[in-house]
Amino acid sequence: MYNSELFSLSYMPLLIRLKCCESVRLPRYLGSTLHGVMGWILSTNNETYQYIFENRKYGGGKQDIVNPYILEPPRYQEIYNEGDLLCFKFVLLGKATNYTKSVIDSLVSIPYFELGVKRKKFELVDIIQADRLEMILDAHKIYSEPTVSNLLPSWDHTGISSCSIHLITPLRIRRGGKQLKKVDFSTTIRSITRRVTALTERYGGFVDADSVPMVCELSNSVQMTSSGLYWSEISRYSNRRKKKMDLSGLLGAMTFEGNMYHFAPWLYAGRYLHIGRNVTFGCGQLDVVFG
Repeated sequence: MYNSELFSLSYMPLLIRLKCCESVRLPRYLGSTLHGVMGWILSTNNETYQYIFENRKYGGGKQDIVNPYILEPPRYQEIYNEGDLLCFKFVLLGKATNYTKSVIDSLVSIPYFELGVKRKKFELVDIIQADRLEMILDAHKIYSEPTVSNLLPSWDHTGISSCSIHLITPLRIRRGGKQLKKVDFSTTIRSITRRVTALTERYGGFVDADSVPMVCELSNSVQMTSSGLYWSEISRYSNRRKKKMDLSGLLGAMTFEGNMYHFAPWLYAGRYLHIGRNVTFGCGQLDVVFG
């Protein structure tokens, strides 16, 4: 089987660029802040909000139902001065891409984004389709119809004998009700295949079910050559739940050796889809460098 036939999933990565209107000190991790702001903005369109933010209700409210979107917060910047840009991604997955225009309309409808404890103002500058670097909405609020992308590995993976996996935002994986504070290659591959399968089953797309157990079994043979992972304590206060939420997880990098032919497509997918828990708050973002 060709690697390009392993899976397929439509997605729309919206790069949203905001301009700071007044200096502000923002939290260390903006994933939860931006999640709350996006939820509030999209709540102005009930149908869009329910499908994207409350999709679990369609499945009886079960907590293990995968959501049709991802948020990627910006790298840490403590102080934003007037005129500084704050850029983040809001990625729609599968059938949620049908709501792209509605999401953009909601973003345009508000005068300002209000961030931080003091609700400092940020102004929408533009929206770009991140994977194509094509303008969807410019500074004059002129809208161009975007083309939905397809997550489908199509490059040659032969001859790759090593890789380095970098955890960019906290990785949160539970096993037996407890957070894992160590992960290996097989855990990473199983998390990715599980996520791709769950997304395609619920929101459309395709995954070759026969290849999943095979690649998971093969992943046990890949050897870790180094690990620089560490546990990062992060918490945030939820205004909706009126309590603190734990977003702690693993950060750092791991390197592995082995024939990557069977794994590269799945690692490729993991870069786009994140893994583990709380990806809608930006957790579980990873990058992969092949050797």
